[in-house]
Amino acid sequence: MASNNGRYPWELTSLQRGLVDNCFEEGQYETAIATLDQLRSPDFNPHPPHLRQLIYISLQSMQEPTVEYDIDTSVQMSPSKLVKQRQQQILSNLIPAKAVVDAQRLLMAYIRTNSPSVLSRALPRRRSPLVSSGLNEGDSMIAKRASALPSASHRSTRQSRRYGTPNDINPVTTPATIVSESAWPLLNWLVSIYERDEELFDTDLNARHSPLLIEQILDDNGSTYIDAPVTIIAYCLLQKQVQRHQLAGRLLSLLINLTLTVEFDAHALLTAVYTRIQPEQLSVLMAQLGQSTATQVLQFKVGLCQKLIGGAVHPMPGSMTRPQPKMRVRAEKVPDRQAPAVLDSPLLAIRSSIPTFVEILRLLQASAPDMSQNDISKHIWCRYQLLLAYGSLQARLSPTDRDPDWYKALTRNLSIVHDVDQEKEKEARVYQRLLEIQVARWRAVVDTDH
Repeated sequence: MASNNGRYPWELTSLQRGLVDNCFEEGQYETAIATLDQLRSPDFNPHPPHLRQLIYISLQSMQEPTVEYDIDTSVQMSPSKLVKQRQQQILSNLIPAKAVVDAQRLLMAYIRTNSPSVLSRALPRRRSPLVSSGLNEGDSMIAKRASALPSASHRSTRQSRRYGTPNDINPVTTPATIVSESAWPLLNWLVSIYERDEELFDTDLNARHSPLLIEQILDDNGSTYIDAPVTIIAYCLLQKQVQRHQLAGRLLSLLINLTLTVEFDAHALLTAVYTRIQPEQLSVLMAQLGQSTATQVLQFKVGLCQKLIGGAVHPMPGSMTRPQPKMRVRAEKVPDRQAPAVLDSPLLAIRSSIPTFVEILRLLQASAPDMSQNDISKHIWCRYQLLLAYGSLQARLSPTDRDPDWYKALTRNLSIVHDVDQEKEKEARVYQRLLEIQVARWRAVVDTDH
């Protein structure tokens, strides 16, 4: 991405990098972060080691240090011992809470001034790095710890890697925690980077996806790993905070958009989401997708609703005969930073990728099993979402490609009120009314085409 003056941005000079490094070495974290903020510009790329140090600081606890360590400044103390003692003091104290907040704020600010591809140079990836990993990381204790980030292993199990405080040089594994409390701002930052990468890739909702995210999920051998992001999504949904539920929806949207490429299998994603996320959380997740009209999102909703209601899922675009969460790519290896090969227009693939309307009716007319009152509400809502997503897909097809049974159904009343518990009948009729309003809009589209 070119800077505002039309040329590509420069790397920071050795003098500029040295100013920041000196502050970090002296434990002046807030000053170092303020200096980086002053150097932040579209005309200059941030130094990857500095970004990693910001990431490391942002992951630290917000608890203020409670113990002060005195340094022996006697005349007999040699300079080397003074330096060593100073480093031990820095190592023993927690990073100030203000520095943690400043680091989190600065990371978000970089998204506004620098391209996602530049920021991603500081991140680990499964594919070969874009830049040499032999950069001088600096001599500070923070720099030495942050230098481990590029080689951080990806976790696809229920364990997660949590970076410890300066008192613990080794990463800590916490089986019960997928995202530590101090890591939520960083997760938001990562998702924001990939969302920005999507926007820069294509403004069309039906074509945008993040090539950078592909590099996080696909390795050089063409293997795809979606267990880790789906596990993170599931963990987000278990939280009480609405913002964390929104993070789950944003991350899922990023993954769904990757199904536009030949390298990412849509059916495998659907299977992973359905099998790894608790049933009571799936409706919450689908609600987080919002009112997106992107074709790939609507197709995912149709498939997920089919599973929730109990029907068999029809293969989606890019699916394999035997889908599984971890699979081998079918296309040739894509060179670094070359956009992954994209499937043909999603609109051209809709008819062959979604079930027939006869299958949809079979699901809607099937008697619902015994459910709790809460489950009945979710079942009604899911039926409504299925018809809404399916109808939206059919409406955007050409007249010759539309399912004739769906076209005929528009002249009748599409019903989601079937075998509904008496206590929930009023709720079902609310959705029925909303559906009838949408059907009127679809009829207008169909009449215009004819």
